[in-house]
Amino acid sequence: MKKTLLAVLLCAATFSAQAHRVWVSTDHTHGGEILKAELGYGEFPEFEPIAKERLNIFKPLQLITEKGKQNLLQKGMHNYQYQSAKPVAEGSYLVVAEYQPTFWSKNASGWKRESMEQMKDATYCEQTRMYGKNIVNVGHDSADTAVITKQVGQMLEIVPLDNPANIHVGEPFKVKVLLNGEPLPNVTLTATFDGFDNSDRSKTHKVEAQAFSDTTADDGTVSIIPLRQGFWKANVEHKSDYPDQKVCQKIANYTTLTFQVGHSHH
Repeated sequence: MKKTLLAVLLCAATFSAQAHRVWVSTDHTHGGEILKAELGYGEFPEFEPIAKERLNIFKPLQLITEKGKQNLLQKGMHNYQYQSAKPVAEGSYLVVAEYQPTFWSKNASGWKRESMEQMKDATYCEQTRMYGKNIVNVGHDSADTAVITKQVGQMLEIVPLDNPANIHVGEPFKVKVLLNGEPLPNVTLTATFDGFDNSDRSKTHKVEAQAFSDTTADDGTVSIIPLRQGFWKANVEHKSDYPDQKVCQKIANYTTLTFQVGHSHH
């Protein structure tokens, strides 16, 4: 386990300038209320305004219900805040985020949003894609699985196999990791919760310390063991060679699943 965490931290260090991850949080919501959501792109669990020049990388947050997908409206004091256009009924839904494919290259001067064709002296290049998915249970007794256990089509995706509302502290919460819709075996999934790492990472962009780490089985499944109540974030990363090595070296996918364990209101 320690070896796994060390490997994860070393991987993160190689791309530390871009160590921001995308994740989603939703307010506790009752049936008949407007759903409010926040797009995390910073040091979990803190929210920070998204730089204007990066706003166009993000698609609007989407609410996924049994009736399909609908864009949430960017609304609130900050540009990471979203709301549903109409009140939502009781039930279990997903809110998803997407950071669209973006080239990032690094040279002696640092990182730029360019491919290796644009940055001739790049030492490293990746086409970054990031995804976030939040499980939202509207109403106190909502613990349905119909919507949340279906794939949404993210290139790298963590699919819950149950509703975390049905999981108690210390019980396994089984998920499946997919790459291009296919099970992804032997990849590390880490997870942490709000309050586990309170260090100031704003200057380092180090990925926060993780409370859980395990590797997916041949069928892509892994069981997260949440040892505390609260707001959890699971994270998976995957890199593969970019098809044209003259353009960029790697396709890098980063995906998160956020969920509440226990009945504390987040």
